[in-house]
Amino acid sequence: MSAQAADPNAGIEAAVQAAFAEAPVMVAVAKCESRYRQFSAEGVVLRGGTNKGYIGIFQIGERLHLAPAAKLGMDINTIEGNIAYARHMYDAQGSVPWRECVPSSAAGAAEGALTANLVLGMTGPQVRTLQKRLNEKGFTIATSGPGSPGSETMMFGALTREALRRFQCAKGIACEGSEATTGYGRLGPKTRAALSL
Repeated sequence: MSAQAADPNAGIEAAVQAAFAEAPVMVAVAKCESRYRQFSAEGVVLRGGTNKGYIGIFQIGERLHLAPAAKLGMDINTIEGNIAYARHMYDAQGSVPWRECVPSSAAGAAEGALTANLVLGMTGPQVRTLQKRLNEKGFTIATSGPGSPGSETMMFGALTREALRRFQCAKGIACEGSEATTGYGRLGPKTRAALSL
């Protein structure tokens, strides 16, 4: 029997990367939550957290999510179901449910500086700086409420991504694709440089 056949978690990292190609923050979340594991070494579904109530790769809370996932035809006890339901959660809420695992090189950076790569779901002072710069340059996050001029937040949500995409397109950086393929909607080096002008 090969080592790969004996490993119940073989291929999970690649499956997570494929499912979240445009959202690398969620690949990091899976690594943090379970080290890309759905099963223990004995082949039993991995459980963690309070009362062992969190399941698998993304440590999805069984009490809150087992029934809603099942209604969507997803079984969070399986590799495919755990990834699919994490995708569903991410599409609805970004990486907010996994706050403790969201990598944010922006977290320790001084506000006012843009030095980190930022994507949907990340939090930190650099996100607020990004929102301020976009608002100042006329690529408004929101006309009122969170994200509007003077009410910038530290959450990189869908409105921030949309404003960033408008900026990138206007500056000829990217007008199509995704965060992973063309950088569209991702704050990377080219976009940081353009925002500094």
